[in-house]
Amino acid sequence: MEPIIAGRDLRKAWGSTIVLEHADFTIHAGEKVALVGPNGAGKSTLFRLIAGETQLDLGDLVMKEGLRYGYLPQVPNVPPETVVRDVLSAQSPEAQRIEAELAEVEAWMAQPDAWDSTDATARMARYETLHAALGTAVSRSDVTNDPILNDLGVSEELLDQRFDSLSGGEKSKVLTARALANAKEKDVLLLDEPTNHMDVDTIETIEEFLLEIDAALLLASHDKFLLDAVAQKVLEVDHLRILEYDGNYTDYRVQRDALARAREAQRNRHLKEMKRQLAIIEEFKARKVYEQVLSRKLRVEKMQRETPEAGPTEARAFRLAFKAGGSGHGVVRLEGIAKSHGGRLLFSDVDFELGKGDKVGLVGPNGAGKTTLLEILIGQQEADAGSVHRSRSLNVGYFAQEAEELDFSRTLLEEVMSIRKPPPPEGWARGLLGRFWFRGDSVYGKVGNLSGGERARLALAKFIALEYDLLVLDEPTNHLDIESQEIVGAALKGYPGIVLVVSHNRSFLNEVCNKIAVIAHQRLAVFQGTFRDSWAAAKMAEFMAVKTKPKYRVFRVVKDWETGTSYRGGDTITLTGAETQAFLRLLRWAEAAGRVERLES
Repeated sequence: MEPIIAGRDLRKAWGSTIVLEHADFTIHAGEKVALVGPNGAGKSTLFRLIAGETQLDLGDLVMKEGLRYGYLPQVPNVPPETVVRDVLSAQSPEAQRIEAELAEVEAWMAQPDAWDSTDATARMARYETLHAALGTAVSRSDVTNDPILNDLGVSEELLDQRFDSLSGGEKSKVLTARALANAKEKDVLLLDEPTNHMDVDTIETIEEFLLEIDAALLLASHDKFLLDAVAQKVLEVDHLRILEYDGNYTDYRVQRDALARAREAQRNRHLKEMKRQLAIIEEFKARKVYEQVLSRKLRVEKMQRETPEAGPTEARAFRLAFKAGGSGHGVVRLEGIAKSHGGRLLFSDVDFELGKGDKVGLVGPNGAGKTTLLEILIGQQEADAGSVHRSRSLNVGYFAQEAEELDFSRTLLEEVMSIRKPPPPEGWARGLLGRFWFRGDSVYGKVGNLSGGERARLALAKFIALEYDLLVLDEPTNHLDIESQEIVGAALKGYPGIVLVVSHNRSFLNEVCNKIAVIAHQRLAVFQGTFRDSWAAAKMAEFMAVKTKPKYRVFRVVKDWETGTSYRGGDTITLTGAETQAFLRLLRWAEAAGRVERLES
């Protein structure tokens, strides 16, 4: 079967930096493919090449004629002043491609001798076919009423806002909706980090969606659970090439590790034999057997040319260990906590306790108040009701979301030296930065010029320099690749103190936590066990699910994109039991966003 996308001997460089060299890959119809590699390896470059956003330097990128695709870039490719409605109704890549081909045919038609060519009739037939196809493609381009907007929680009034006024999560939802809409009519989806800024419920919705569609998929993600659930094949960008592995992400890691061991053993045997041959040459020289010296030299030169290929690149690890304080049995206890924001109740009657040995993951929909609860717990915000008890000797460390505590105007060296008064010696600060791959003159660079992943590493470097009894972390794995996430997870798992972490990364929560706390329906409940155990438990399902036929009071407009029905302030929504899963997801999102309030029956 012919592939729908095939790259052969690809070469691409950005300036003097080569990203791909002699790279080959294929994607077949219906194939679900994970694209992996460390940050900066060239994954986004490959997406941009396929989507036509940049051009190859050398090689061939062959795609099925008339390929229909949806594309989600990692970095939004939308002019900031664009209205969201226009983003969702803009011409699809398919329509743009057809228009470009039509323009080529029309340019041919304008030539005086066009009708003298032998393929004139075929070209005109193609022109008519393209015109018909363009009409269909344009009609499918407008996704402002697609049911996927229900699943992702895109509100109606969002459509009239400028794209640059949206939060990171809202931008992700809009662009993901644009990429996933009309998936049944597409050949392939190109998704570069579709789970960025998404909560667990939305990530699982995307996962279910990708499992159900027939279209092929090229997916880059830092969510191991998603890659394991969806992928049938893995493409790894490594050593400027693209390597192929069968199976999902876990299968890939097993195969990759086996390949690394085999290549290392092969290279060691080769090196050992070269050393043996060189020793023999020296022996023949001493005995003045020069014919044998020449023969052996030729053999060594051949061996040098035939050095076995290097194994997969080792992950760029950094050394991470969190230091525990000396208070030992510190406790934090919340009793009857309630908090509202902007006139909307986030949660009430929250009772929650953290003690020795607890490693708790806090999850819930975006907007449910997870960060607010963390800040109440550590004393950065006041609760509207209830009390907070913290042991006097408890030393709390707080890792803010998106490394917000960093001063972008400082150099890296200044930022690390600011953690202690008086400042530590420069040599100590350089040593700490070096553990996180900030070396040489890079320590004099500005914090504001770092990438998201580099800022996360710098924030972690500062965080481990002090001793804490309780670690409170808000999305500590944002912008980190999977190998770096695993390093953070292992360090937290081995930390002897108390941990409370907010994360939407399911595999990370599963590796670190022994309890899961969930905010939903303005309440908080705690469940024992790993994330996988807790999320699957019947009591968790009961807590998260919409109760039997409840009613909802509407405060702000909620539109059901599936039916086109709008519910406005003052309306009441009564469930009948016949609602679709998409509508129930819409209600969960609307409740978390304060648009509706569930009425107890």
